[in-house]
Amino acid sequence: MRYYSALTLLLFASCAKIVSPSGGPVDDKAPEVVTVLPEPGFVDSIPREVTITFSEKISASEDIVQLYPDLDGEVTINGKEVSVHTGAGEGVVMITLSSSLEDLRGNRIGNPETFVWNSIPEDSFATVSIIVLRDGGGSVTSSARCDFFLLPDTVSPRITHYPDTLSAINAGWLPTGEYRVVCYEDIDQGRSWDPEREPGTEESVVLASGEEVHLSMTMTIIDSIGPRISQVDVVDGWHLEVLWNEQVNVNSAIERSQTVAITGPDSLPVTVFGVKASAGRSSTGRMTVYTEELSDTLYTVVVQGIEDLAGNPSLADTLEFWGSDSLPVTPLAVQSAFPADGGVEVTSSGPFMISFTDWVDEYALDSLYTVRRVSDSTLVAGVLSRTSATAFSFVPDRELLGERQYRIDLLPGLVSLQGDSIPGQSWTFTPAWSDLPGNISGTISGTGASLVTMVVSPAGSGGEVLSEVFAPGEYSFEEIFGGRYTVSVFVDWNQDNIWNPGEPYGAWPGVVEVFPGIETENIDIQVVP
Repeated sequence: MRYYSALTLLLFASCAKIVSPSGGPVDDKAPEVVTVLPEPGFVDSIPREVTITFSEKISASEDIVQLYPDLDGEVTINGKEVSVHTGAGEGVVMITLSSSLEDLRGNRIGNPETFVWNSIPEDSFATVSIIVLRDGGGSVTSSARCDFFLLPDTVSPRITHYPDTLSAINAGWLPTGEYRVVCYEDIDQGRSWDPEREPGTEESVVLASGEEVHLSMTMTIIDSIGPRISQVDVVDGWHLEVLWNEQVNVNSAIERSQTVAITGPDSLPVTVFGVKASAGRSSTGRMTVYTEELSDTLYTVVVQGIEDLAGNPSLADTLEFWGSDSLPVTPLAVQSAFPADGGVEVTSSGPFMISFTDWVDEYALDSLYTVRRVSDSTLVAGVLSRTSATAFSFVPDRELLGERQYRIDLLPGLVSLQGDSIPGQSWTFTPAWSDLPGNISGTISGTGASLVTMVVSPAGSGGEVLSEVFAPGEYSFEEIFGGRYTVSVFVDWNQDNIWNPGEPYGAWPGVVEVFPGIETENIDIQVVP
């Protein structure tokens, strides 16, 4: 008997066990609009109450339902229904459902929907179509919106529209006038654009009755805050690295080196020779500071006016650091040079570049860096200038001769901050002929003909054969590209532009070098029978 009772209890316990049901489809279907009452369209009078019914219960706050115009309107969401008290009378009323509206499972409707009731003909209004883009690519997020402000009101949007899944907006039923259109990603759901934290953009547009305007608007962050120091790292006794919270402008950092200052514990200034910001896309800017020798003690770095990539200058900022008297690990050396040794078809106008692994004195380099034509050791005049703390450019005063070998010499004697020196080095290169034309001039004599033909032919290199007709006497043949040429003159009796036996002829002995942008004078030619 006891055994039967225990078994019975065991069976009852087994039958009463509660388990979760298994199987069944997963709800991944977005809610759909089933009915809109009264139906949208042209009506005699604007409905004061509108009910939108969905296929299932929805989860949303009332502020994602936009009502236009907002005249004492009220939105209520209850289960499957969105009830709207329009507060409108005549004209037009629009109800827009944001794409953020979703069911209880989190399935969103995907594209925003707009319903319109109007008692005024449609051609009394204007339409704006917008393609919303994101700077740098990527998809426009579901928080994106476009607010339309009918000026002079710049505080309360006349209406708000939301991009669909194709990032498009079709804003119809807009009264005529001037609008400020602001498209942005409302990340903080504040329903106003924060340009420094939220991608966005704005445009102004004037709308006339029946007009349709098409816009393409690219959203981006408008940065108006300057960079700030985040850290100072001591590399050695002559180099610091200042880290910023964002990338800083390389050129600005160079031009404004006086805005980086260092003081010691006695408040005496430390010489800052220059700064160089590391280029590249990075969330942290890195700036190298080149100084006189530091000691193992406490210093303060002071910066002001350093610009970020958007041109925003930094405010005055200071940071203390402990100096070091250690020696640099990297010795002074040439890091790069252009043209490279043996380079051909090099641009004849420059600039020619050289950079070093460390800061060097510009005046010292100016006396040690030379460019010469190899054939006759002619020194090329030009200007050497600093392009960064460690790099320089040389621009010749006039364009070099093509197909002639030139040599760049870096003479010994250049020293780094800590006293390292480098030996002399040389590079040879051959420029291309310049596109800048020159001309030749002189006197044509020896003939009584009224006209003669001059032919200028390339000598030893490709190029176009040029000819021109002159009267005997002084001449100037212009628009000849730099190069080496033969020059001849003849009386063209049969006017075929070709010298024929028996026609009086003369030529310049040897080759004429035409220099880019320069007149080659005294090319005198005598024509003989």
